[in-house]
Parts: sequence; structure tokens; C-alpha cells
Amino acid sequence: MNRLALLFCFVSLLASAQPAPDAGVPDSTSTVGPPPTPAAPRASSSESRNERAAEEDEEDARGAARTESRNERASDRRERRREKEKRAACDEDYLDEEMEDLAILHPLELNVDGRALTPEVIELHGLKRLTEDQVRAFIGSPPAESRAPLHTRHLQRMLRRLAHTGLFARVEPRLRVPEQGPVVLEVLLEENPVVTSVDVEGLQDLQRTEILDEVFRLPPRFPDEDEDDEEFTATLRVNGVRGTLTVSKPCPPQRPPREWLARMERDEYRPGLVLGGVTAALQRALRDLRGDGYMLASLSGTLTPQGHLTVIVDEGRLEGVDVVGVDGSIAERVRAALDLKAGDVFLRSDARRAMERLESRLPFLQAASVDTDSDDAVRRRDARIVEERAADGVRHYRTQEAQRKERRRREQVEFDLSWRELFESWRHGHDGAGITLEGRRLVVHVRPRRPDLDLELLPVHTQVTGFAPGLEGSLRIWDSKDRLHTTLDAAAFIPLRWGGQRLPDDPEGTKRQRELNLLGGARVEIPAVGLAELGGQAYDFTDTLDRWRMSDIDSSIYSALLNRPDRDYFRRKGVAAFATFRWSEDWLTGVEYRSDRYETLRSFTPPLSLFRRDSPPFPNAPVDEGRFQSVIARLEYASGTPRDAKVGSLFRTPETPLFHGDGDWGHSPFLHGFVTLEVGEGPAATGPDERFWKLLGDVTMVVPTGWETGLRLRLRGAGGDNLPEQKREALGGWSALRGFGFKEFKGDVSVLGTAEYRWHAFGLFADLGTVRGAGEWQDARLGVGGTFHFTDDVRVDVAWRTDEKATATPEARLFFVRTF
Repeated sequence: MNRLALLFCFVSLLASAQPAPDAGVPDSTSTVGPPPTPAAPRASSSESRNERAAEEDEEDARGAARTESRNERASDRRERRREKEKRAACDEDYLDEEMEDLAILHPLELNVDGRALTPEVIELHGLKRLTEDQVRAFIGSPPAESRAPLHTRHLQRMLRRLAHTGLFARVEPRLRVPEQGPVVLEVLLEENPVVTSVDVEGLQDLQRTEILDEVFRLPPRFPDEDEDDEEFTATLRVNGVRGTLTVSKPCPPQRPPREWLARMERDEYRPGLVLGGVTAALQRALRDLRGDGYMLASLSGTLTPQGHLTVIVDEGRLEGVDVVGVDGSIAERVRAALDLKAGDVFLRSDARRAMERLESRLPFLQAASVDTDSDDAVRRRDARIVEERAADGVRHYRTQEAQRKERRRREQVEFDLSWRELFESWRHGHDGAGITLEGRRLVVHVRPRRPDLDLELLPVHTQVTGFAPGLEGSLRIWDSKDRLHTTLDAAAFIPLRWGGQRLPDDPEGTKRQRELNLLGGARVEIPAVGLAELGGQAYDFTDTLDRWRMSDIDSSIYSALLNRPDRDYFRRKGVAAFATFRWSEDWLTGVEYRSDRYETLRSFTPPLSLFRRDSPPFPNAPVDEGRFQSVIARLEYASGTPRDAKVGSLFRTPETPLFHGDGDWGHSPFLHGFVTLEVGEGPAATGPDERFWKLLGDVTMVVPTGWETGLRLRLRGAGGDNLPEQKREALGGWSALRGFGFKEFKGDVSVLGTAEYRWHAFGLFADLGTVRGAGEWQDARLGVGGTFHFTDDVRVDVAWRTDEKATATPEARLFFVRTF
């Protein structure tokens, strides 16, 4: 139907386009009145033909004019297209800037007695090393012998190119109006100095080539010798026909040829004109030096008329170190910790490392905030090179520091936002916080450290408490004289009544296990005698001796998710006293006394976990109950431990070290080991008290072979005699013979060896361990697996056992904290 309607529309249009018959013309077969005379019609036809001929001639003339106009517009479009293509072929930065300048800057005009004169000829004067032909060819000017008039736009472009070449120290245009001929544009040129040879003096840390590379560095994207050619010709052969193809640049060269300029090539100096001048070259080198951290560096030099340049480098040596904020012996200790002496070359990175050493060796001090000029670092980098010319033609160069801005007094609080300062802080961080420079003297601003208060959440989740949120806090009070530093520690967590957890048929036991858990302690540090900690603790809380296997956070996570805490717990109530000596930065020696009462805890039913809620509660091993007293001696070593490393904790056990922190992959080799000997007495299984002892040694070594690549080795051995049940040894489970069940092998003595190789994010490991129980050693067990590292601590471990119970399905865990 649509097609039929469209067809009718076309038919209607064709019908309406047909001419209608003329009603005023009679039919040829009829006769009306007398016949007309033939003369009158012939005269009328002749006049009509003449009028139509005149109209046709006029129409032809108008058509020719329109055609000519179209041709002119097409020619203009082609010209604009060619100009656009030419601009596209040339360097965008140069041409865009040039066309913008030419659109703003109007041509030169000279008005004399009301008559406008414009220069049409250019003359160059003052050239010495370069020839006029070379300069004219470079700026796109016709040869000197050519007297063809130049357009003012062309002259303007040539002046601009002369000023931007970097070859001339001065470009001075003048107009000369001769009596006969066109106006002449005379350009007086002063070439930049020619340096024929260079000497560098005063170097200590820097190399000669480093300075010369900065002084005679050419701009980026500077053409090499091959690109300097104006054109090149290639020979082509197509279907047996041989021809040549010539490719030429549509634009004049943007930069001078390399052979004209002073430059460094393959660590060798090549004489020539100094691009931009010696002052600009030295200025650039000085700015780069200070930007690289040589904040006190300065440059000076001389240039003889024969072209010999002598550059004298002062890398910036300190004249002294002043300490503000402390006095007396503490100030001397600050200078010793900074390890910056008069006469040393000062770098920005030296300031950062010096403050790190200060806060590590003297942790009771910290960098003080300094009200300095926010543009001080920029002001130092903006130092100027000043040129002075002597009467004998020798040019002298020296560094002139920028003047410090006067600080204005603020009547009200103001916030100054400086993007430059913000970007500098991103680039350099807090390099040299608390350090200022007064001339060539280093001023260190320090102040006593304020008390440190650290609070941490304790999201405890175990099979014997359920979810027990808590809080751990530590308050450290520093002594500004470094005599006695005090630390107060406390922690508390309480089991919540969630999920209907209870001990079946034991409401009193359920109530006891939901009691509040409390720990508190105080300790002091006396650096003068090497005492790292002297103090005591009192506690009544749910404790474990399995922290060496898995961290607190990992155990709580898997207890809440899968009902697999992989730990045994007991209630411990008592007091402890301890003293630890740090007789060198890497060594600790300590002794501890404990008087504890142990109580067995049972697993709650049902388990409070996100998954496996229908599974039985994770079993918790019973302990030998009663009061035990013991003395623990300790010897510990950790290589490369900083002076401010934390020693000790509120949750201290003989199974874990006192030094906090461990070696990271990708750094220097690291060795950490400790030995503890515990001797005590307590209720025996047979009744009366009996004495027991336990010796434990744990050594870990990291051997990097590359960045985030290396080998980690561990050897742990422990054993004793008459050990209470909670202190007996057991292997199996994560970090303690991976791939096997939790505490699958028990005894009085155990030996565990671990080797782990890491290659970036991937790793392989093997655990080998054995246990001695009932007077004989069990067969050694081997667990193997792989690791995927997200960071040094966060990783996924996959492990298989290799004994007769081995299966293809591995054990896998995601860990957030590394325990060894």
C-alpha cells in the first residue's frame, strides 16, 4: 500500500508539471475576421530576437564573472590548504608560536612626513665566527646579492628567528632610509662566546663529565648530524624501471647545525658557539645541581678572549652545625648522631638520613617544626649567574644568591596554598624536616618528644571465648634528659554472649569463661646503664603458647570464618617481673620471673563461625592446673636493628622474641635468633610439686638474591624434662610443619627446619620436622607447598603432606602477618 501511494504521488507531480493550453490562441483551422498583414508580425519577431541576444550576452558576462570568482576562491582555498599542510609538516611548537606572535605583532613601518615607509631589504652586521651566508640560509633570507624586495611579514619572521636561535647575545635592528632605493633593515649582531677549551676545578664528589654535560647540554629533540641535512635522495627500482626520489624539508631548520655549537660527544668536548651564552649555560648547570640536592653548590669561572673557559665548582661544604632546642651534652649528642661535620659536602638526601639517624639513636627527641620562608628551597635554586667583563676582555662569572623575602607580620591566621610547595613536598617528601640553612651553616631544630599514646583494637575470637572485642593501649613518657623513659601498658577484652554459646551442663564454667580479661604493666628504660626494660605485669586473661605458629589476627579470622583457630588456650592469672639489658644495638639479654595459676578452658558449643557452624567445636587441649613458678633467661640477636626498635610487649611468652620487626625481602641479609631457658616448679600429674625445665632456640636467616627474590631459612628446636602439659612440644599445622594436622605429633622434644625460596610474587617451601616422645624419635615428616605473595607479609600458602596419608587436595590459607 505504501508503494502504491508513492506511485500516485509521482503521477500527480508529473501531471501538475505539464504546461496548460493557451486559451487566447485560436485554432488554426478556424478563421476569425480578416487575415493579418504579414509585415507587422515579421518586424515584431526581429526586435524580440535582438532583445534575447542582448540578454544572452549579459548572462554570459555574468557567468564568466561568477566562474572567475569561483576560480579565485578555489585558488585561495588551495593556497590555504598548502599552507596548512606546510604547517603540519613543520614542528608544531615552533610554527604555532610563530604564527601566534605574527598575528599579534604588526609589521614594521616608518612614517616620514606623512609618508609610510616599510623596510624591504635586510643587512646583517657584526658576524665574526659565522658567515653572513650561513646565517641567511638558516633564517630563510635570500642571499645578500639579491636585491629583491622582501615582504614585511618575511622580515618580521627573520628577526624573530634571529632572536630565538640562541646564537646571539644581542640582536639590534635599525632602519636606514637611503636617498635612493628601498628602506633597509640593518641588524647588528653580537655572537655568543666561542669556547675552544674547558677546564673544571674544585670537584670532589662529582665527575668532570657530569658538569660539562650540564653546561653544554643541547635542548631536547635537538637534531643529530643525519637530521641536519636539508634533503636526501633515494634510488628506487619499480618493475625494472630505475628512478630517484628526492625528499626535502618544507620548513627552514628550527635549530642551528650541531657543528656550530659547543657540545659534548662521547664524553669529549667539541668547540663551538655556546648555545644561549655562557651565563645561561652556567645558570642551567647550577639549577640542575641544586635540584639534584646540592643545596649549597655554586659555580664561578673565567672566559679568556682566546676562548678558554675555566669552571670552578664549589659543591657546597658546610661551615658548621648548630643545634637549636636543646643544650649542653644533649646538643653534643645530637651533633654526633647527625654525623655531619664542617667541610662535608651537603646534600638534601644527607639531611633526610641525618634526621633518621637522630630519631633512631635519640628517640626521645624529634624534629621541630620551623617557621621558614616557604619559598626558601625555590629561592636557593633560583640563584643567578652574573657576568662581569674586565678591561682586558676576560669575562668573569660568579653565583649571586637570590634575596630572601621579608616576612610579613600577620594580624590574623592566614592559609597560604602554594602549588609549587605542594609538588616539592610530593617530590622530596620530608627530606631534612627540622633543618634550615643559614648561609653555609646547618641549623638543626629539635625538641623533646611528647608522650606517645597508642591504642589498638583487639578483635579476639577463640573457641573458648567466642567473640571477645577489646582494646590495647600503651602510653610512653619520654625524659628530655634521656635519663628514664616510662611506659604504661594495658589491655582488656570481654567475651560476648552471642549465638547461644555455652558449656553443656556447666553454667558455672560458662560464667567463668565469660569473665573480663585484664592485663596491666609498667616498665622503664634507663639508657645510661643499657637497661632496655625493667618492670612488671599483673594479669588474668585467656592466654596461649601458640603465638609462634600463627598471629593473633590470623587465628581470630579463621576462628570466626571456619571454626579453625589452630591454637590451644588456657586461663592464666598471676604476676611477672622482668629486666632486659641491651648491651649493643643487636643484642639483648634478659631475665624474667613468673608466678602463674593455670586453668583449663573448654570449647563453647555451638561454634560461633560464619561457615561450618554444624561442625563440632574446635577441640581445646587440657592443661596441668595449679600454680607454677618459673625463671626465664633469654639471649637474643637481631642484625641491623635500629636503636629505636621496640623491645618487649604486653603479651610476652618464652616462645616468641622480644625484638619487634623482621627482615624484608629485597634488602640486605638478615639474621634473627633467640634462646630461652625456663626453669620452674609446679603441680605434677602424680600430685606433689616437681621441678621442670625447657630449652628453646629459634633462628631465622634471610638471604636476598635480588629484589624480592631470595632464600629464607629457619631452624627451631625445643625440649625439656618433666614438662607440664601446656608446655610440651608438638608439630603439625601452619608454620609448624605445614600440610599436616594441628599438633598431630606430640612429645617432649621437637626439631623443625624450614626452607623457602621466593621469586617475586611466587615461592616454594619445604618443612621437615620430627618429635621425640616416649623415649624415642618419630619418623621425620616432610611438608611441601607453594606461596603467592601480595606483600612481604600478606600471602597465600598451599601445602601438601608427603606421608602415607597424603592426598591431592592441599591445605590453603591466606595470612596477613608473618610469624617468622
